[in-house]
Amino acid sequence: MNNNMNEMMEFFEMEEGTNIKDFLYRLLSKWHWFVLCGFLGIALGYTISKYSKEVYDVQSVVLVEEESKGMGVENLFEGMDLGSKTNIQNHVGILKSYTINLQTLKNLEWNTTWYKEGTVLDSDLYKDAPFEVVIPTGIINPTGLEIYIVPESENSYNISANGKVYSKGGIKEIEFSGNGQFGKLFENEYFSFTINKKKQNPSGKYYFVFNEIEGLALSYVRRLNVSLVDKKSDLIQLKIQGNKPARQVDYLNELTKVYMQFGLQQKNKTSLNTVRFIDDQLSGIVDSLKTAGKNFTDFRTKNKTIDLSKEAEMVSEKISELDAQETAIKLKVEYYKNLLSYMNDAESMDKIVAPSFMGIADAALNAQIVKLGELYSRKTTLSQIAKEKNPSLILLNEEIKNTLSVLEENVKNLLHNTETEFKALQRKMDEVSMQLASLPETQQQMVNIKRSFDLNNELYTFLLKKRAEAAITTASNISDARVLDPARVRTAKKVGPKTALNLMVGLIFGLALPFLIIVIGDYFNDSIKSKEDIEKESKLPIMGEIAHNSYQSELAIVKHPRSGIAESFRGLRTNLQYMFKQQKDCKVLALHSMIPGEGKTFNSVNLATIIAMDSKKVLLVGCDLRKPRLHKVFNVDNKSGLSTYLIGHHTLKEIVHKTEINNLSFVNSGPIPPNPAELLGNEEFGKFIEEARKEFDYIVLDNAPVTLVTDGILTGKHADANLFVLRQGYSNKNQIKYINQVAEKESISQIGIVLNDAVYNGYGYGNNYGSYGYGNGYYDEDHGNHNWRKRLLSKFSKN
Repeated sequence: MNNNMNEMMEFFEMEEGTNIKDFLYRLLSKWHWFVLCGFLGIALGYTISKYSKEVYDVQSVVLVEEESKGMGVENLFEGMDLGSKTNIQNHVGILKSYTINLQTLKNLEWNTTWYKEGTVLDSDLYKDAPFEVVIPTGIINPTGLEIYIVPESENSYNISANGKVYSKGGIKEIEFSGNGQFGKLFENEYFSFTINKKKQNPSGKYYFVFNEIEGLALSYVRRLNVSLVDKKSDLIQLKIQGNKPARQVDYLNELTKVYMQFGLQQKNKTSLNTVRFIDDQLSGIVDSLKTAGKNFTDFRTKNKTIDLSKEAEMVSEKISELDAQETAIKLKVEYYKNLLSYMNDAESMDKIVAPSFMGIADAALNAQIVKLGELYSRKTTLSQIAKEKNPSLILLNEEIKNTLSVLEENVKNLLHNTETEFKALQRKMDEVSMQLASLPETQQQMVNIKRSFDLNNELYTFLLKKRAEAAITTASNISDARVLDPARVRTAKKVGPKTALNLMVGLIFGLALPFLIIVIGDYFNDSIKSKEDIEKESKLPIMGEIAHNSYQSELAIVKHPRSGIAESFRGLRTNLQYMFKQQKDCKVLALHSMIPGEGKTFNSVNLATIIAMDSKKVLLVGCDLRKPRLHKVFNVDNKSGLSTYLIGHHTLKEIVHKTEINNLSFVNSGPIPPNPAELLGNEEFGKFIEEARKEFDYIVLDNAPVTLVTDGILTGKHADANLFVLRQGYSNKNQIKYINQVAEKESISQIGIVLNDAVYNGYGYGNNYGSYGYGNGYYDEDHGNHNWRKRLLSKFSKN
């Protein structure tokens, strides 16, 4: 059992190795196609590189520093926790966000792009266009359409456009042509703009495109690469590639400018809100202060009162002090109530002022408000680059929720305490009011008027001081990022076209093309590729392998007796001697083929010749009465032959022709009869064979294809041996099954197989054959010609 298994494994391993070897031989036999396609692939890669637009890589480096307090804000935000170190990934996300990139393009005002039409490539005329487009206010022109401009004179131009644009959710076809004047409005049903000349006497054909800024921003977001220079560093590298380095340089520099403005705007938000809030309050207080001052002056003038009594001054001071406390407490209460209503609204939180501006020196409250503002800011930024189910966004929402809960509880406690403090203050004010009531009426009026003036004056002074502090904060704030290495045209690197890569890819594709063709061709090709294919399908003996004929003659072995093809026929002759070793008298040998073009006649002629060279008298008989061509090989007429013998018009001696080859004679097929099968199947053909046996040592029958007609089987019955010619790379494997069926029926005797047109090129037998018609010989017209060009062309023509 184990021995059988080992034998089977060895057999399959041998088969697999043979198949791989054969496949490699077939690849090597087509080396010229690999050379040609590889060269064409390299040429294609070079052409693509030569006529592709140049691509440049532009870079910029931004340093993101840890957040720090601005100058002079220690008192303003005293006790506030400004949070931990800057999250560098947030800055990467901001730079990559659509909002920042859209604002960059709006700042650059790239509403149009100009090109000059070239023979192969169009030129981008960034900052070098000879024209400019001016769009009237409020006009929106269709975007994405190429509008061609050809200057005709100093003042006029020809304009045309033809294409499709997206309009209101659909596709709109636009086609027009006409003339326009430089500096004057061009207007039609589609467009409205003015073209001004920037250069004198421009020539050539130009075109421009109205850009859709939103779509262009998406394009730049996709092309922009933002990454950390090193995982442990705070350096961010921005990269973008494009055909025009100056355009990419301007874009990166403007992008970093917008990014830093965005960061500074976020830092200044609190102080700017405070300034805005104070300005709103001051506008009302100034009027109140003027009114109170005028009332105070008028009262003193009217009553000729200059000073208050000591008692009145004491009451006035107490009232002023309590009023100041009451104002501060009311501001706190109002601030706490607003804070409670704003906490769940990110936009409202952006407008809230810092607690310290309201006189609230609660470090915990300040820290919580700042933290909540930062969390809302981070959420706004992250929402631009992440979806709702993003893990980072989910965690951020959870953190906001927790912070809001803590802040709400703290604010409610502070509000309750402040309201209690306000009630206690009211009781003190009631006591002072009773003291004021005991004063003379004039003194009471004077105290009340002075009280109003002092209250407004102190509040005005307080707000002016806070406004100055907020303005100082705004002025002292700096961005957390700075450009360490701005984008420059001089540092732009040319990264495309990649000629070496294109050449390599072209070579690979060039080599892959014939490889795939060979693989696919082999997969669907059922032709006989080697002797092994025959051995797998049939147990019939292979009598010989006839080499490919590359000579200009069908009588190849006569003119080239020492050639490889002559040796292959000698080998076939030797094998036939073993087949006929028991037979002493005349041997009749019939050659058959399945289909036209397998080389049956060529093999019949040369086999008969090689036997005749062995001092044997040989008669070659053309038994193909339907398509005779033996007479063409020997250059004689076909007026008489086998067909005329079979109908009794001629005798054997009258139709036998001698040749220039010693011992070789032949019989033509003769004129084509109306009934070839009946003639070959009657007794006359048997008499012909018997009569010829008496005169010759060998009789070689050249028959018609057996799968088309039955002629070959009829004549084969009179033969001592029957050889079926199969052509390598031409005959189908199914034909072997037909030969096996003929052998099983034993309708003809002594069947053997000859593999014709076997090519050995140093790597193994391949499919190197020409295209021949039925019955033609095999020859290479340029064999023996030392012209290498013709030999090379013949290589390709055979494959």
